[in-house]
Amino acid sequence: MGEGHDARDGNMSIRILLADDHQIMRNGLRTLLDKEPDLEVVAEAGNAQTTMRLARDLAPEVVIMDLAMPDVNGLDVIREVAAASPSVKIVGMSIHSDRRLAVNVLKAGAAGYLLKDCAFEELARAIREVVCHKTYISQGLSDLVVQDYLEALRESEARFRTIFKDATIGMVLVDLDGYIVESNPALQKMLGYSREELHYKPFYEFTPEEDAQRCLNYFQEMVEGKRASFQMEKAFVRKNGRMGWGRLTVSPFRDDRKELRFAIGMVEDITEQKQSEEEIRSYQEQLRSMASDLSLTGEHERRRLATELHDQVGQILALIQIKLGGLRESVSSTHLAAPLDEIRRLLEQSIRFTRSLTFELSPPILYDLGFEAAVEWLADLMHEQYGIPIQVNRDGYPPQPLNDDIRVLLFQAVRELLVNVVKHAKARQVQISMAKEGKNLKVVVGDDGVGFAPSPGNDFPGPQGFGLFSIRERLKYLGGQLEMLSGLGQGTQVALMVPLRY
Repeated sequence: MGEGHDARDGNMSIRILLADDHQIMRNGLRTLLDKEPDLEVVAEAGNAQTTMRLARDLAPEVVIMDLAMPDVNGLDVIREVAAASPSVKIVGMSIHSDRRLAVNVLKAGAAGYLLKDCAFEELARAIREVVCHKTYISQGLSDLVVQDYLEALRESEARFRTIFKDATIGMVLVDLDGYIVESNPALQKMLGYSREELHYKPFYEFTPEEDAQRCLNYFQEMVEGKRASFQMEKAFVRKNGRMGWGRLTVSPFRDDRKELRFAIGMVEDITEQKQSEEEIRSYQEQLRSMASDLSLTGEHERRRLATELHDQVGQILALIQIKLGGLRESVSSTHLAAPLDEIRRLLEQSIRFTRSLTFELSPPILYDLGFEAAVEWLADLMHEQYGIPIQVNRDGYPPQPLNDDIRVLLFQAVRELLVNVVKHAKARQVQISMAKEGKNLKVVVGDDGVGFAPSPGNDFPGPQGFGLFSIRERLKYLGGQLEMLSGLGQGTQVALMVPLRY
């Protein structure tokens, strides 16, 4: 028996699939192989499709395959079988003693190449060799093929090293335990370490703790075959202690037998991109703050004006009304009574207008009785002005504690949503629900109007879009959020969530 067979359990036979389009060839090989106690032919295939199916379904240890299959390139079959069943060892057989063909067969994924006129003893030896992860080539070709094969490997390695060395992004070769075997100049510059300093260091040593475990888990899953590759954005620590950001892509690096030997990582430095994103986020936060401050400043000014109207103008008008009433009762002259009555009517209109303007500027009920009562007042007012039924559902829950900023913003948001319904929705009715969810207050404004179809990249399409965007940004700044659900002909629901004050 061959040298490789000694490493196997003596009670185990090598399971073989014979693939040849000539029945007589398969019969002859089976007869000879059946005489060997450690070799077992488990199936035969007469064409390429059957070969690939049986190799996948039966998982034999060795496929003895004729390279001259009808209507198909034998090299393609080898590639298919090797890709679908990496553990299967393929021995290609041909009548051609062409060393270039032999090299191509091995490159395609075969573990052996035999001439069809070889002795049976050589075939049996080849089977036992390849099962033990060795390469076998017919004796007459072996020296020439090995020479060509090694030369091809040297050329391939030289090309790889050139690409690796000259790449503008960081590249690293790590073993299956995650230790750096080789790094390129771009990675060395990125991290600030020399090639010697990086050599045989675990790749996760340069990763902050919050990213290291996730990266290590992905790497282990790839080594175990649970992932084909992985990509992630992660922070890295330079030699000088400064942090950077990289987009890491890790792929398996296999040898010509499809065995996993290393992993190759590519690291694109995205530190500047991350810094730009952080600056944008900072600007957005500043804009939210400015928008919120502007909105609250406007509300404070409206409240001041409303207070002035109520306390000064309103009181003066009320006093004039009282004085005018007394004057009217003391006048008996008909020609004076009519003008006084007209003045009283105009004065009453002015008082009603002043009171209405006071409520529109900043309804006192919002501060005196709270948000829930203010929403009910607003619903009645909008119904009176526009004729749309607006139902407010509180389900008996008590008023919730809100700080002034959130209370004002939430009321403004509900008012703006109702105005949008009046202007754009063509709704027959509107519902407002208020409920406590955990430590938040959730307010939902829904209508049965025309709705709209959300468009990709635009959360708030249509003429009301900017107002909704403004509400969302102001809510976000105060710890709240806005969610919207709509569809053509299906109405619109907008949910506002804000934190309660405790």
